[in-house]
Amino acid sequence: MKWYQLSVLLLFLQAPHCLAQTVYTWTDNNGVIHFSDVPDNAKVKAIQLPDHELPAPPPQFDKPEEVDPPQAKEQTKPEAIKPLEVAIVSPQHDQALRSNAGMITIQGETNRKLAIGEQLQLMMDGEKYAAPSHKAFWELKNIDRGTHIFMIQAYKDGKLIASSSAITVHLQRATVK
Repeated sequence: MKWYQLSVLLLFLQAPHCLAQTVYTWTDNNGVIHFSDVPDNAKVKAIQLPDHELPAPPPQFDKPEEVDPPQAKEQTKPEAIKPLEVAIVSPQHDQALRSNAGMITIQGETNRKLAIGEQLQLMMDGEKYAAPSHKAFWELKNIDRGTHIFMIQAYKDGKLIASSSAITVHLQRATVK
């Protein structure tokens, strides 16, 4: 037998020792934990490791599919915004309300969402009440007793574009003498 054949044979005989599945551990007098694949000490404990397995193969992916180029969309004109309509839902016209605190809740509605630049303004007795809003809901506080006229106006960029019908509300409030 030639010398290189002998070395290959010795290599194969030592291979199982390289993949040892048992590890030995012990603690020395200084409290240091030692690990080894050879039992060198009387205080040795054997730890059995699980069998060595090959790592999982890399994932396989499908070939990417070619995507059709996007079709040129036809130029469409944006839909024209329908004219805004505003109405007061609550309270009803000519309704009498009793509130000793002088509270009146005005609820309106529109036929569509407000567009950019559009705002709603509550009018009370011909005067603007509070700041313009994007919601058709107002809670009025400490309003004097008597008859009041309410209307909601819609503005776009400062220009009046819609208005609700006016309603009359009679606020009854106790007086203290």
